[in-house]
Amino acid sequence: MIVRAFLLALLVFASVTGFGGPASAFTSGVWEGGPNQDDNGKFSDCTMTAQSDSGVLLAFVISRNLDWGVALVDDRWSLDVGSVEDVALAVDSRKPIPAIAKVVDPHGILVPLENTDPVMKALRHGRKLTISTPSDRLSFELTGTNEALATLANCVSEHLQAEKASGGPGISAQAKPASENKANPNKLFTPAEAMTFAANLLASAGITDYQLVDPAENPVANFDAVWTYPNGIIGALVGYKDMSAVDLDQAANLVMADDAKSCKGDFASGKKLSAPVDSLSVRRLYTGCHTKGKSIEIHYTLVKTESGHLIQIAHLNMGNATGDIANADSAFLQAAVLPSFK
Repeated sequence: MIVRAFLLALLVFASVTGFGGPASAFTSGVWEGGPNQDDNGKFSDCTMTAQSDSGVLLAFVISRNLDWGVALVDDRWSLDVGSVEDVALAVDSRKPIPAIAKVVDPHGILVPLENTDPVMKALRHGRKLTISTPSDRLSFELTGTNEALATLANCVSEHLQAEKASGGPGISAQAKPASENKANPNKLFTPAEAMTFAANLLASAGITDYQLVDPAENPVANFDAVWTYPNGIIGALVGYKDMSAVDLDQAANLVMADDAKSCKGDFASGKKLSAPVDSLSVRRLYTGCHTKGKSIEIHYTLVKTESGHLIQIAHLNMGNATGDIANADSAFLQAAVLPSFK
């Protein structure tokens, strides 16, 4: 959970702490943000702030554990720490969404959020946020919020990756025991790491309407992170390390060949244009299997990273999905998102 230390960091956030690593201080629209450390110098969270006309500080926080929250800070407040307050968050003319705010400091409250909450989608694309508390009604401009939230999520991802690369805990803090990892020596991620990477990738792409699937209920066994969209399309991700010598065209051919072997009916496959992204680092393809009473269509995206790893993303229609599955990966192929693959 997001803890009091994060809000205490906000109280001195006017001069963003200089972590000195990747994804340092940034500005987007009305937002200023950057990483923070705990008392031991360990990366704790990434935070971005904006101020209302009345002087109240609004902040979005994403912790190293990928907990999201929005905080309000005002030095003039004198609140009862540990209590809770009913608040309502409204974006533009949308219906207010009720929430519970925790008083975590005499001068501040924190509203925990989920990345999939309706309010998050509204915040990314809205113009004005209004927060109603028992004693006040506060308004904040949202200029640049969509881009800022993507940068904020990437800030967390980059610092966790930097920790891992330097031998720190990074995103491997929730990794499987070493004996389990040895069973898949070529896997880039443990399931926990894959979930973290997927969540940050989706955030960087500006995607909010999704639900991560519990690894224990993974319906796509060959993938380490799985999520679903409201239209029924299933997204999945897996990574393989030390694949710099692998030819992407050969990898694409292997994927199609493997799916062909598994299909007991009519099979179709083909490669798709990778433009406008760098055709040397991305391959797109599809496979389809049609049997009596059952149909499955899969669109794959293969990305070779600068570090020589291979990320494979799949979007699946198990027969009941709607929407444009052929371009379900388009959000991941934006120029602003591709740097997430490192």
